[in-house]
Amino acid sequence: MQHAALDISGWIAHWANWTPDKAALRFDGATLSYAQLERDVGSVAAWLRARDVSPGDRVGYLGSNCPELLELLFACARLGAIFVPLNIRMPSAELRVFVDAVRPSLLVAERDLQAAAVDSMQERDRVKMFRAGGGFTGRVADRGSQTSAVDAASPVLILFTSGTTGRPKGATFTHRNTTFSALNVVTALGLTAADEIVTTVPMFHTGGLFIHTLPGLFVGATVTIHRAFDPGLLLEEIQGRRITLLACVPAMTFALAAHPAWTKADLSSLRCVHTGSTVVTRRAIEPWQAKGVSIVQGYGGTEATPTATTMPPDSPPEAAFWAGKPTLYTQMRVVDDAGRDVAAGTPGEVWFSGPAVAQGYWENDQATREAFRDGWFRTGDLGLIDDDGCLHVVGRIKDVIIVGGSNVDPRDLEAVLESCAAIKEAAVVGRPDDELGEVPVACIVPTDGRSITSEEVLALFERRLAAYKHPRGVIVLGALPRNWHGKIDRAALRELAAELPRKVR
Repeated sequence: MQHAALDISGWIAHWANWTPDKAALRFDGATLSYAQLERDVGSVAAWLRARDVSPGDRVGYLGSNCPELLELLFACARLGAIFVPLNIRMPSAELRVFVDAVRPSLLVAERDLQAAAVDSMQERDRVKMFRAGGGFTGRVADRGSQTSAVDAASPVLILFTSGTTGRPKGATFTHRNTTFSALNVVTALGLTAADEIVTTVPMFHTGGLFIHTLPGLFVGATVTIHRAFDPGLLLEEIQGRRITLLACVPAMTFALAAHPAWTKADLSSLRCVHTGSTVVTRRAIEPWQAKGVSIVQGYGGTEATPTATTMPPDSPPEAAFWAGKPTLYTQMRVVDDAGRDVAAGTPGEVWFSGPAVAQGYWENDQATREAFRDGWFRTGDLGLIDDDGCLHVVGRIKDVIIVGGSNVDPRDLEAVLESCAAIKEAAVVGRPDDELGEVPVACIVPTDGRSITSEEVLALFERRLAAYKHPRGVIVLGALPRNWHGKIDRAALRELAAELPRKVR
């Protein structure tokens, strides 16, 4: 059956009709053609229907990068259901908060994550297990009897940003948002069916899905999926498959450049590497440029997708240090506190609008009202536009800490600290880190008459939060600094944290 393009699974149906034998996905040495992928999407859709998944239902996914993740996404799209990939690095206690926020009718999880999946859902019969690369047990043939009643305005994907304190923020994307996000990348990077893409960034993350994977499938390219990042394997893949496009966060670049095979690696097939984070240092850019590889930044965030701004692959080397210009279907403003546009060269808050920007946060009206105004998404980042219309990000208004490309909400860590009787008050801020961009630092005031060591503070986070969220340093103070409003002076704390040795772990 040919599916309407309004339903993003129509991308796969289209290429299965036009280029049925073309490789769509590669994984663990196996290749899946577009025709095979289309059959699998139809089969998974039938599998979901047999489990009473209906339009509007949420389907959770807990697993590593693999073809099943994408098959499930497109199958949900075909049924009008909503796909929710979850962070596999979270312990079950933290994961349960996110599961409770979307109340999935079904959670599909890798066998290795069975305990966390069952614990987070708390209803074993609503958890279905699978083996990566092995398909879903009990999957049935698609009889082609369903008709697509999905329209472009229907939600298809929820991606969580950060935070377990209060209500989690699940950025909600429609079929239209997802399509225009792909178009932004296709037009910015000149993506075509001839491109060979490798995806190693986790696809529960906006970067793993939106930078190259979905745009690649939109144009009929080939996507090689790596279960996880392995620098040696990735270097072999680039050379062996003649990879043309790669998304690579700074921490990945550092690991690649330090690998023994880096010096002699032939990277001539790469026409562009796409990177991004709050702060992208020269150390994350120069190794690629020294190898003669074009590298550009993408900027936007989960809600505006990672490529709200970027630069063309053939830009001059110095452009790699800029956040770039708005993509085709993105509008950008830099505004003052009153929401008025500021002059070129003047810092202000970066706002985005356009058909790729998320609709808001799933069932979280307060957070949506705070972040979205009159059709504009307020990033909370401080930036300026130069005379050539290029964005430079110079700081962050929000207090979110970005660790290796992943958002960490300080309030999550502060809640853990404040649960300890030996701690009177606490605040968590980020400090620069050579490998991860930023890492959290816990600033604490001990309870009167009590003492607590740094080791004891760090031990509070074990099995409470994902390891990447754990503080990498502790500062003990007599009192937290406060401004004239009585609010904690986080800028002063960041200055103290910046003085800690970079190798504190």
